[in-house]
Amino acid sequence: MFLQLSVILGLAFGLLAGACAYVISYAEYKRNWSFHGSAAKMALRSALVAFTFFFVAAVGLVAILRMVM
Repeated sequence: MFLQLSVILGLAFGLLAGACAYVISYAEYKRNWSFHGSAAKMALRSALVAFTFFFVAAVGLVAILRMVM
């Protein structure tokens, strides 16, 4: 049960963090950077990193709490 809850919370917070990271990164790449690449691809990479971090953190926290309890 705790694993299912952590996956759901990880998905929810991961998607929220990913969306925020994408919007912020895309705006910054478009406004401030002069580079030879796609701002959307670079922002998508930032969003993927944020999503992965929050998802793994949510699942990892439950695993740590299970060992402690």
